[in-house]
Amino acid sequence: NGLAGVALWGWGVRPRHSIQKLFPSLTTADYWELNRLCLRDDCPRNSESWFLGKCAAWMAKNHPTRKVLLSWADGVRGKPGYIYQAAGWLYGGYIETEIYLTETGEPVHPRMLITRYGTRNAAKTKELGLRKIWGKQFIYARFMCGHAERKRLLRESTVKWTQDYPKREDLTWTIQ
Repeated sequence: NGLAGVALWGWGVRPRHSIQKLFPSLTTADYWELNRLCLRDDCPRNSESWFLGKCAAWMAKNHPTRKVLLSWADGVRGKPGYIYQAAGWLYGGYIETEIYLTETGEPVHPRMLITRYGTRNAAKTKELGLRKIWGKQFIYARFMCGHAERKRLLRESTVKWTQDYPKREDLTWTIQ
């Protein structure tokens, strides 16, 4: 009983750049990005994928002009995107990303360093006792548009969208 989960949809740091890097003809009005997803631990197995389906249905009804839903799976934190795979989203590859870890293993996002200290240079991260970790972030998409528009977007896209999904063995890390 009560609230079981929350999904926060919006955009990342550079919304127009992000969508046009993947689909050059689209604008910020054409997509939403899943920024956060959280469900209670006592929810049944596969609840996250089920919840994504409910979010997509709500989007189709309440925001019918949105053509694409996007999300990133944080491989640097050990997540290849199983919930998107189970929900049938398409996989579009990965980017290399970085995160910092404290001496006790707590993650520190690079943007937080810039916000708090004005820099993330090696001298500052060493002073703070942080280790830099490089890993992958995996991009996923769910198309909300009709079949013809989807085919056009798939042809236009700068990445290949497949269901050839990454798995645990595709997670790699480089530690500074």
